Amino acid sequence: MVETRNISLGGLLFHVELPAYNVLNGYLADLKRVLRGADGQEDIVQEVEYRLAELFSEFMGTSRTVVTLKDVERACRQLGEPTEFGDPDGDDMGQSAHRDSHNTSADDSSRQRRMFRDPDDRVIGGVATGIAHRFGLDPVVVRALAVVLFFISGPVLIVLYGVLWCIIPKARSVSDRVAMKGEPVTVDAIKETIEDQLHRAKEEFENPTATRRFRAWWSRFIAQHLPRFIKACMRTLGWMLILICVLILLAIGGLILSAIITGQWNFKFMF
Repeated sequence: MVETRNISLGGLLFHVELPAYNVLNGYLADLKRVLRGADGQEDIVQEVEYRLAELFSEFMGTSRTVVTLKDVERACRQLGEPTEFGDPDGDDMGQSAHRDSHNTSADDSSRQRRMFRDPDDRVIGGVATGIAHRFGLDPVVVRALAVVLFFISGPVLIVLYGVLWCIIPKARSVSDRVAMKGEPVTVDAIKETIEDQLHRAKEEFENPTATRRFRAWWSRFIAQHLPRFIKACMRTLGWMLILICVLILLAIGGLILSAIITGQWNFKFMF
C-alpha cells in the first residue's frame, strides 16, 4: 500500500503517490528558483503546470486513477529539467539528482505538428496560419492561395473557411502554440514563447504605430464584435426560417380545410 496525496494541478484534481508527489514538488520548486526574477515567471510556472496535467491525464488514460512515480519522471523528462537552462540556487540540488534526468527532450509524439488556429498571426480567424504551421509552409503562401481560390470558387471558399474556423480549435495555451509549430513542449520552449509574447506586447505598447493600432482594433473586432454579429445574423435567419415554416404549415392547413369543405383539392390556393 502506497500513501497518496490529493493535489490540484492545472485546474484538475489528481491522486498522486507520495514518492511521486515529493519528486513533483521538488521539480516545481527547482523551476521557481530558476525563474526567480524572470519576466513572466508566474505565467511560465502556470503553463508548465497545465502541461503536466495534460501529460498525467494522457499517461493514466481511463484505466488508472493514481499518478505514479514513473508518470512524474516521464513527464519531467519530456518537459526537461529546470537545470538545463539555469542553475537553481540553494541546497536542494539533491532533489533533482534523485530524478531521472536524461538528456531526452521529448517523445516523438510531442514533435508532431498539431492543428490549431493561430491567434497571434491572424487576419480573420487564424485558419490560414494554422494550416501553414501544420504543413510547414509560409502563411503568406497559404493566404495567397486562398485569395486565388476565392476568385475561382467564390462563396464556396467562404463557407469552407467558416467550417474550418468552427472545427479547428484555437491555440489558447502556450503549450498549444508550441505544439502547433511542431516543437517539443519543454520548459525552455514555454519560457521562450512567453518571453516573446511579453516582448511583443511591450514593443507594441511603447511604439503604438498606426499599423499596430489597426491590428489591435482588427483583433478586437474579430474576437468580440464579429462573433456577436454572426450570432445575431444566425438568430435572425433562424427566426425567418421558423416564420417561413409556420406560413407553409398554415397554407397546407388552409388547403386541407378547403378540400374538406369543397370536396376537391384546389391547388391554385397554394399559388
